[in-house]
Amino acid sequence: MPRRKPRPGEEMTITAEEFKQGMRMLCGGVTIVTTKHAGQASGLTATAVCSLSAEPPRILACINRGGTTYGMVSQSRRFCVNVLTADQAELASCFAGMLRIGTEDRFNYGEWTRLTTGSPVLEDALASFDCTVSSIMDTGSHAIIIGDIVEVQVSPGGDPLLYMDGQFSTRGPIPDNGAGKGGARSSSAA
Repeated sequence: MPRRKPRPGEEMTITAEEFKQGMRMLCGGVTIVTTKHAGQASGLTATAVCSLSAEPPRILACINRGGTTYGMVSQSRRFCVNVLTADQAELASCFAGMLRIGTEDRFNYGEWTRLTTGSPVLEDALASFDCTVSSIMDTGSHAIIIGDIVEVQVSPGGDPLLYMDGQFSTRGPIPDNGAGKGGARSSSAA
């Protein structure tokens, strides 16, 4: 049943389920956010990650405040964002908790190394951004973690892993509509 429109001056709120349904339509690149604190590694799969600033180089990641990884990032003040390839969908499922593998045991899958901060870095990720925490903003169920990027490892050539409507996918060609690589073609005569 469609929602009624709010009356003038009336605020309309949405339910958490309506919000989630809408957000399922937003395609996102899939990452694994990792950290290490007191000798223990932790990580999670995340799509709410984006660049924030080139000068200084900063990235942000939104992480559930109720999870182990959030607590460890808060304490260690370091993390790494690993951008996944299409071949790493099973690893993404593992770190999303879909395969019922313990937090520390997840690192038995994939090849992991360390960079400057000591956070786990996936060796064959498309890119890995090793960060120290600049700030944390708690907001509702999640926190926005802003990271100062101290080192980057790039492995170009793979197809990115994407997530939309509850499914993993990867990029495909856009049908040729005459626009070419330069963007949309105007319908008006030049």
